[in-house]
Amino acid sequence: MAGVQVRATRLAHVVYQHVDIDKALAFLIDFGFVEVERKGARIYLGGYGEQPFLYVLERSPDGEKHFGGGYWVVDSMEELKKAASYTGAMPIEDSDAPGGGKVVVIKDPNGFDCGFVYGQKLQERCGPATTLQVNESALNTVDEKPRKGSFRRFKKAPSPIHKLGHYGYGVPASKFESTYSWYMSVLNLKLSDTIFDKVTGKDESCFFHIDLGPEYTDHHVDVTNRDE
Repeated sequence: MAGVQVRATRLAHVVYQHVDIDKALAFLIDFGFVEVERKGARIYLGGYGEQPFLYVLERSPDGEKHFGGGYWVVDSMEELKKAASYTGAMPIEDSDAPGGGKVVVIKDPNGFDCGFVYGQKLQERCGPATTLQVNESALNTVDEKPRKGSFRRFKKAPSPIHKLGHYGYGVPASKFESTYSWYMSVLNLKLSDTIFDKVTGKDESCFFHIDLGPEYTDHHVDVTNRDE
């Protein structure tokens, strides 16, 4: 392992493998995703934001559902080359996924993909495909109540998805510390919060944010959980 930290700017997408592709796809569409493209055995799902896709749906090879991994956006070829310098990393390749660009994949301590994407073409942000609010109405806050005597009503429909904000997964208890240490060394991730077990004296979950220096970022983009 080269030991040079890769600077990510945001999440790109996640990969999941499902046993029943049709059932999984129906659930994800009901959840709010939209189907973007099908290529080979992969189905790409996205939202209404600028990211060309957010979720990759694959068929399970063994009758069990699996988490495939998370992919991160980097803003320069130099950062992508850092990722490619890690021991076991695949060479830089052209991505055939929606938006194109180039990609590098490293395997984390659990065998999950930790991928990096550069040069992906973003789509025009189009806003939600459907407006769920039936009537236009002002928003009340704790201190200000501009809406009086009227109600906010919504259609029953999937919630439009804006972006991939975070993902979470469980790892064996024996690999918990090594997993979060690995991610903090490979990427510019820092701890935001942990869930601590007073009985065991150990952290059970860790919440990480992307460290962009003085720039504000989301509270967390990754949640790592200790599985027994």
